[in-house]
Amino acid sequence: MTSNRRRVAFAAVPLAALLTVTSCGSNDPESSTEVTYPSVEFGDPGPGVGLGEQDQEITGQFPEPLHVGKIKPIGADQILGVEGDFGSLEMKVDAIDPATGKITARVVVGPGIWDPVIHGFVGQTPDDPAVLAAEVWRPRGSRGDADFTVSTYSGNLLEPAEVALPDVARVHSRPGSNAVTSDGKYFVTWDDGLYGIRVVDLESGRESGAVRIVGCGPFTWMVGHDLYSVCEETRELLHVVINDAGVPEEAGRAKVLPEDFVSTRKTTFAAEANKALLVSENGDVFVFDFTAGLPTEPVKPIGNAGDPSGRFAENVINADGTRIAIAYTDSIVHPDSARGGSVAKVVVYDAANLKPLRTYTLADAGITAYTSMAYSVDGTKLYVLGDAPEVDGEAPQRLVGFDVATGNQVSAVTLDGNVEPVAGLLTPEVLK
Repeated sequence: MTSNRRRVAFAAVPLAALLTVTSCGSNDPESSTEVTYPSVEFGDPGPGVGLGEQDQEITGQFPEPLHVGKIKPIGADQILGVEGDFGSLEMKVDAIDPATGKITARVVVGPGIWDPVIHGFVGQTPDDPAVLAAEVWRPRGSRGDADFTVSTYSGNLLEPAEVALPDVARVHSRPGSNAVTSDGKYFVTWDDGLYGIRVVDLESGRESGAVRIVGCGPFTWMVGHDLYSVCEETRELLHVVINDAGVPEEAGRAKVLPEDFVSTRKTTFAAEANKALLVSENGDVFVFDFTAGLPTEPVKPIGNAGDPSGRFAENVINADGTRIAIAYTDSIVHPDSARGGSVAKVVVYDAANLKPLRTYTLADAGITAYTSMAYSVDGTKLYVLGDAPEVDGEAPQRLVGFDVATGNQVSAVTLDGNVEPVAGLLTPEVLK
């Protein structure tokens, strides 16, 4: 398991050996100073080589040879945890075993933009794609241009597959505004600089196309290479096709949304069922079914998520589109407000009619504060993360699993191996 990016390759080599400085006398009008960073060779670990928490044999060789291992693939029975606060320049993506709470793999990414743009994938071998992130590499402003990349981490993690985006790119980072197609070929995102859709061909390592669509977005509900989204002002659902050249083209619109439709900032998608969940800002809950393409009949909300005891906050839908989980605060103030209160409960609903099926309070989950929730890859379990009661002045993080069919608790573990507190949960995606 390797947790650092390429720059760790320099850590074991003295600074003097890394910097090659050439300069001429000050009287020379052509004088200049150049700093180069040569590549540092590294190899696979062998006998006597320790990685991570293992002890390293001291041989006396100087500089010490650099060795790296390969990431352990993310399992279909695992959940992902993201360490780092809102807008952090670096974030750690942990593969969590919900049966033990142990972190089995870690990838460090550099989003540096609003909500992190991170996708994790179930893998079979270490060389399969593990984590994709849209990243921004500083410096900026008078210190130089920022580099915008889409990076896919796998293998030894020191050599991610990077696609450089144009300087004008501004990836929209709210959850649901970007996606990786199920075949793993394209990264698709709404772009705030373009006011439209930008497509990155992950196989060829280049941007393949973009289209400007003002007044729509910013959701990317992907069914194969077909993208669906909303146009709030015109009350339309939008259909965009990514053609064989990787270029997005508008394919159609359907004015099927109600006149009082209000959109939202975040959304989730049921990959197996091709259904999208949108809990609008006024509480109306929509489940859009794109199995047969754009709906032709008017789409109505299945209900309203309003609750007299508090305000709806985070929401997720499971893989087969049968269950919805919505978190509620202990205040009627909107959770995006600075005074939005704290999450007090999670309610699970039937995704067909918004019938409440089960309510979990903090006490039911054995936590004192709520952090995040996510469904398992197969959609059969709901995981809730929060703070366990304090022990010796510290509150360990507790991950609790509930069976979707019965609603009963099936697991409860303490996270073990994370560096910082896990701030959010993600469901790994399955590439076909």
